[in-house]
Amino acid sequence: MFRKLLHHPSAIGICIMATMVFLMSNYNMLWRFGFAKYTFKKEIMIYPLAFCIVYLVKRFISGPVVAHLHSKSLWLGAQKKSISFPMLTILCNVTIVIAIMTLLTKNYLPHHIVRSYFFNWLHTIIVAIPVFFFIVRPLVIKVIKWLRDRYVAPI
Repeated sequence: MFRKLLHHPSAIGICIMATMVFLMSNYNMLWRFGFAKYTFKKEIMIYPLAFCIVYLVKRFISGPVVAHLHSKSLWLGAQKKSISFPMLTILCNVTIVIAIMTLLTKNYLPHHIVRSYFFNWLHTIIVAIPVFFFIVRPLVIKVIKWLRDRYVAPI
C-alpha cells in the first residue's frame, strides 16, 4: 500500500501541501501567541482542520481560478508555469485561508479585524513564498524521488 501511495501521480503535490500547511500553521501560531503561550498540542489540534481547509480551497477555488487565469492571460502564458502557477495558488490560498482561520481562531485584535487580517496576510506571504520555492518544494521532491527509487512501483 505504501508503494501505491508513494507512486501516485499527486503524491508529491499532497506532500508539499501538507508540509507547507504544517510549517505555515506553526509559524502563524508562533507569530500570534509567541514562544511563551505556544504549545504543540494546539498545533496538533488545528492542523487537520487547516489541512482540510487548504486542500478544499486549492481543489475547488484557487486551482480552477489560477488555471483559468493562465489560460486567458497572455502575460501569464509567457511566464514559466512552474513558478507563476504555484505563486498565484499561494497568493489565492493565503488570501482565503487566512480569512477563514483568522475568524475560526479569533486571531485578531478586538475591533481591528481588517488590520489584523492584512498584517497576518502580509507576514504569511512574505514567509510562504520563499519557504515554498527554496525549502519545501526542493526537499519534498528530492525525498519522494529518493523513496520512489528505493521502493519500486507495484506492478
